[in-house]
Amino acid sequence: MKKYAILIIISLLLFTNANAKWKYKPGDIVQGEVVFSKKDSFKLPPGEFIVALNTREKEFKDLMLYQIDDKSGYTRWAIHFFATGKTKWEWWNPPEFCERTNVYFIQKKIANKRYACWMVNHSRSDIAANKGFWAKVREYEIANKIKTPDIFVYSQYEYSRGPKVWGASYYYNPELDGVPKPKSLEWDTNEFHKQRVMNYPKHEEFLKKYISISANFVDAFNETHKIKDTSKTSLDAKNYLSNVSINVGSGSTTNKNLKESVVEQLQSLKDLLDSGVITKEEFEKAKKKILN
Repeated sequence: MKKYAILIIISLLLFTNANAKWKYKPGDIVQGEVVFSKKDSFKLPPGEFIVALNTREKEFKDLMLYQIDDKSGYTRWAIHFFATGKTKWEWWNPPEFCERTNVYFIQKKIANKRYACWMVNHSRSDIAANKGFWAKVREYEIANKIKTPDIFVYSQYEYSRGPKVWGASYYYNPELDGVPKPKSLEWDTNEFHKQRVMNYPKHEEFLKKYISISANFVDAFNETHKIKDTSKTSLDAKNYLSNVSINVGSGSTTNKNLKESVVEQLQSLKDLLDSGVITKEEFEKAKKKILN
């Protein structure tokens, strides 16, 4: 009976996620994925996330999510998604970050009226914006006493096809994976900087792992949006996938202890199947192991 109950709960979770349509409200709890429209979704890392902001300005709709580590009380993940839906514009120009060469990892493909750019970089956690979405993020963090590391490692991915644009930035706290606290808080002298990271083995090891972790998110996006390997703007994220992992820890969306349950494990497994990361046979084998 317990197994059947778990399967019923999983079905309800999948139904809820599939019909969310990005109508999330601040305070909502989400996991697995967020859905912008019927065929537009973004993959989430394991665990639960709290919706901090859901705003709209002109064509852009932005969503900000957080996951807090139970033990330290610090942010584990801070994730920003945006999407436009259909717009009046015929196409969009690539963002400035597509042209960067001073970051640890960057891939891009730019074609006629479409582009894809993917970067792994480090960033200070302080927010300097005076207005707009990021100013609202800063006010949310202050009001809710969100504790962040001095330096995040993050992946940024943006894709545009004709009049539509999608973007995702996954900010992760490397200190929760045992990476030493930074000695320098300046971006260009930080241990994660491309020109200095070779002197800090733990930092470079983490960056290499994070490329593979972020490749899962890019690959899932490609699958959901049917961006084939033969596409002029496919970044072939599968080439960067490996078996490495980062510490999923005991992340939660509140200050309560939220342990990963069997339901959450099955949900994460289903997400991997839906995104094409694992096969149906691998899914059934892993599911049987979890339930037993």
